[in-house]
Amino acid sequence: MAQATEQVSYKGAFVYERSGSFSTHQVWHQADSKVVTERLLQADGEPHEWVRRNGDVQCASSYSAGPVWDPAAQPAMSPERLEQWYSLETLGTTRVADRPATVLAVKPRDNYRYAYELYLDNETGLLLKSLLINERSTLLERFRFTNIAVTDVADAELAPGAGCLQVGVTLKDDASKAESIEPSWLPPGFSGGEEDVRAYSVDESPVSSRVYTDGMARFTVFVEPLGEEGLADDLRAQLGPTVAVSRKLSLNNGVFLATVVGEIPPAAAERIAASFDQSVEAQQ
Repeated sequence: MAQATEQVSYKGAFVYERSGSFSTHQVWHQADSKVVTERLLQADGEPHEWVRRNGDVQCASSYSAGPVWDPAAQPAMSPERLEQWYSLETLGTTRVADRPATVLAVKPRDNYRYAYELYLDNETGLLLKSLLINERSTLLERFRFTNIAVTDVADAELAPGAGCLQVGVTLKDDASKAESIEPSWLPPGFSGGEEDVRAYSVDESPVSSRVYTDGMARFTVFVEPLGEEGLADDLRAQLGPTVAVSRKLSLNNGVFLATVVGEIPPAAAERIAASFDQSVEAQQ
């Protein structure tokens, strides 16, 4: 599945369901010389568009409307390592978008992650359908292609529309201006990637972020300055499988808001956020 997203070009349409809300999307996915470019266009409701290159959002129709489920986002990881945190089982075969597919069950071995049901294209390995299920066997999220064509994608099909706004550029030179705070506790099996620092306008302070994954589940830690007033309340929210928990932190150089956002159980996110206090104590 991970290899297919890097090697196979395709275009099609999919349905995304979260918390009982449905949306349909068109997608153009070009895999060329280790560069993966993808354009998504919401086909119903409010118009939304995103263009991603190697997983990084290049432009979006709205900064507040983050990308929907990203089948290309799952990193490569061996089944042997995944089996430390999940049990893997082949459930059988079926058809999705008129293509033969094999169904895999991915069940967590602890309470720090959700269960998955993955439907993989027999010919290419592409993810054609996915279910995300919590510990009470409640469906949190469903992604499913309704049609897909494995074919080359022209550059013109990847060109964003006029309403696709450029996303803030990563600020490597300004990394020292952003506060880097890592949680002192992580669920077993999770590790962090490189820190990303970016500002979304010339008037805003840079925000640092780091993605943590166990090979299936992911969450991101954002750290942003609150200014002299430091006005912000701790946040706890959930929409479908996505949970957000934040903590206000007082450091020697100011007040910051650290936020955990990802597709993990709320209790796990709460424990990660609570561990920021230990990180602050260690820095001071």
